[in-house]
Amino acid sequence: MIRLIAAALLGLLMLSACQLPHAPSQDLQSTSDQPDARRRASIRLQLATNYLEAGQNSVALDEVKQAIAADPTMADAYHVRALAYMAMNEKALADDSFRTAVSMRGNDGDLLNNYGWFLCQEGRYGEAVPVLERALSAPSAGGPAKPLISLGACQIRNGAGADAEKNLKAALGYDRNNPVANTNLALVYYRRGDLRQAQQYVERVNSGKFASAQSLWLGARIARRQGDAAAQSALVAQLRQRFPDSRELSAYEQGAWDE
Repeated sequence: MIRLIAAALLGLLMLSACQLPHAPSQDLQSTSDQPDARRRASIRLQLATNYLEAGQNSVALDEVKQAIAADPTMADAYHVRALAYMAMNEKALADDSFRTAVSMRGNDGDLLNNYGWFLCQEGRYGEAVPVLERALSAPSAGGPAKPLISLGACQIRNGAGADAEKNLKAALGYDRNNPVANTNLALVYYRRGDLRQAQQYVERVNSGKFASAQSLWLGARIARRQGDAAAQSALVAQLRQRFPDSRELSAYEQGAWDE
């Protein structure tokens, strides 16, 4: 979803004795030009987005329902409703809202990326991969990097390591230091048994400020296979300190090194 950001513009208006130019026959469209229903829906949708980002999913859902009631033609509202349902683990309702949004605007890269990733999380790989491939060539706020990462991560889940490697490397061509792309590419090499390359990519993440529970746990697993007890202990200590409630720390405590 593309967030609209209002910018204030300051300029000088120079008047002279010459005749001023005629006002254009059609002015630029602004919020005040919208019909009342669309304006109310836009306000509700912005509130819903804010609540969703704050983790207040039920409140976000209530706001987006009001946005749809005010203007049922707004594709973004169905997109946000799908994300709210995803956060609430209402899978069938999320799927229905995604389908509605895509039927209304099927060339939205951000929408297609989110729907494709939802399908991938549900294990519906045969549906997910074509949707994510469509997202690659559709206009989006961040370009093709995000759908490339989503596609690569989905292919890892589906056991297509070679395809995942190709797409994750393509994503790194847009952003070499992307932590999600690097972590997932490290996972590809870890599963392949190429520990040198796995360590190289995960270290890009763990040596910076964007280390995650996933990257630290993967780094510890790589160090364990390499027989580097000191690195393993240091990474587990970071995992315990920074992400005490993570499922990765739980996996460590249960000795689930290979899951």
